Amino acid sequence: MTIWRVVDIIKSSADFLKKKGVPDARLDAETLLGDILDKNRLELYLYFDRPLDPGELNRYREHIRRRGNREPLQHIVGETGFMNLTLKTGKAALIPRPETEVLVEKAIALMKNRKVRILDIGTGSGCIAISLAQELEQAEVLAIDISKEALDQARENATLNDTTVSFQELDILHNLPNMENRFDLVVSNPPYIALAEKDQLQKEVVDFDPHLALFDKVDGLSFYRRYAEILPELLNPGGQFYFEFGGKPQEKSILNIFMEKGYHDLEIIQDYNGDPRVIAGRFTP
Repeated sequence: MTIWRVVDIIKSSADFLKKKGVPDARLDAETLLGDILDKNRLELYLYFDRPLDPGELNRYREHIRRRGNREPLQHIVGETGFMNLTLKTGKAALIPRPETEVLVEKAIALMKNRKVRILDIGTGSGCIAISLAQELEQAEVLAIDISKEALDQARENATLNDTTVSFQELDILHNLPNMENRFDLVVSNPPYIALAEKDQLQKEVVDFDPHLALFDKVDGLSFYRRYAEILPELLNPGGQFYFEFGGKPQEKSILNIFMEKGYHDLEIIQDYNGDPRVIAGRFTP
């Protein structure tokens, strides 16, 4: 009977994942084994000669099988980090991406130490809304989404992080949220991928992320046109917005949409890779 040590199983699994076309195969193999053994990657290096028992080996092989089928790492381990949060992940909502942290950081800096009302459109996992509610103690945050399943996941994440956020099921393309007062800030990471671009995406995205949260059935700009129309009904005078978008190919079109509607202080914010990622602006009647 073969004895599988930590060092042996990592090498074998990394080779397998690499053949399956998985990016960062070694990193993923280590992360998945760390999930099974309840150890971080650094700790694994201290236990390289440790043998795996049959139960650990079977669970790890199942992890590797799923990753070899290109299921996202975050779905397999069931959680991911975002800002200072730990968030549950699954097929109901997009996996939070580091690029979105730029939007959150800018919003926090803008609204710090202020009593404000914030609307997060298309909240998905709740990563934006929960981060803002946690960091802005005086903020009142409403998060909306068309998907009941995504809202269930967002509520779970809010509870997990001991954060108060209000949630509402709503199709923003056809309705406005129920609200007694307008908002000081509207944020969103909407679907901005045109359906025609589907074949250009990684298998992890196409096969496992919810298409409702990924794709705009037209040209990738439908939500921004809608936002430009309805922001005067959502924002207080002087209120601001931050919307994530799909990078350089959309930059000029996004700017034009909001320029044509007369919004002020328009700014394009770059992500950590230096790519244009967020449009910011102000509503001034």
